[in-house]
Amino acid sequence: MSSRLTRLFKEPLLQFLIIGAAIYGAYAWFASPEDDYRDNTILVDANRINVMISEWEARWSRSPTRQEIEGLIQAYIKEDVLYRQAVTMGLNEDDPITRRRMAQKLEFLTSDLASFQQPAEGELKQFFEENQEAYRDPDLISFTQIFIDPDARGDATLVDAAQILEQVRAAGEPTEETSQLGDRFMLQNYFAAATELDIRRQLGSGFAEQVMKLEPGQWHGPVLSGYGVHLVYVYDFQEAAPPVLENVQDRVLEDWHAIKRDEFNAEFLESLKGRYEIIIEELPADRLLDAQIEAANEEAAAAANIPVEADSSS
Repeated sequence: MSSRLTRLFKEPLLQFLIIGAAIYGAYAWFASPEDDYRDNTILVDANRINVMISEWEARWSRSPTRQEIEGLIQAYIKEDVLYRQAVTMGLNEDDPITRRRMAQKLEFLTSDLASFQQPAEGELKQFFEENQEAYRDPDLISFTQIFIDPDARGDATLVDAAQILEQVRAAGEPTEETSQLGDRFMLQNYFAAATELDIRRQLGSGFAEQVMKLEPGQWHGPVLSGYGVHLVYVYDFQEAAPPVLENVQDRVLEDWHAIKRDEFNAEFLESLKGRYEIIIEELPADRLLDAQIEAANEEAAAAANIPVEADSSS
């Protein structure tokens, strides 16, 4: 019995879980803000905010919006909280590197611990059923199209398309002769067993969404794309069968783990942030893109003698 327990405790996974549980249990129950770090205040002062703005301007050649600078501030707070906790846990003793690396080190550790979590009985099946569409194979469609070029036909484009549509409907299934009725097109006219993504890549999302809804065995039109007007004949539409959990279980488990890791990291970060007093000083509105656009609009309106409506969101 004792030899079996000895072998069990030599398992790396069990050792890792015990160490992780001990670390997080100890700090969750006994650590106080004073124990964690010499200062339990996180101050995002005006100087730091201005540095963030200057770095943004240097990188993107424009001022940040309020939403963008608030995103940078929250990223800084997250990094600082994780950094301080990493120092408290001694993760810097053998590797004195930058604060960003320290914060990442702790975040990677929490992600690794979270990845060992396994779904309870029935939980993976429920997750699969709630997200079943994500694991469904794509529908397949085969069609041909005749292109009507608005650059060549101008105002007559839709009239010409209607006339050609009458001709091809009267002729029935596409032939070499009917394919010559349209205009020259730089992309392919025939698609065999194509997915909506295949079509979208060539002819755009609007065209793809319309084509996937067309009934097979007849001509349709006009169907619009970014190139112009199309007449479409659908040969065949193969609707994918519903997915089966057993066939995609590895993907489902991977996605479930990813979501649980995100949830675990978010909860861990919030618990750490609760140990600090976080102070964010007022943003320099004149350095933000939102305010600059608003000022420019007001200036233009004043020059044109047009009243500017007040922003209802403020």
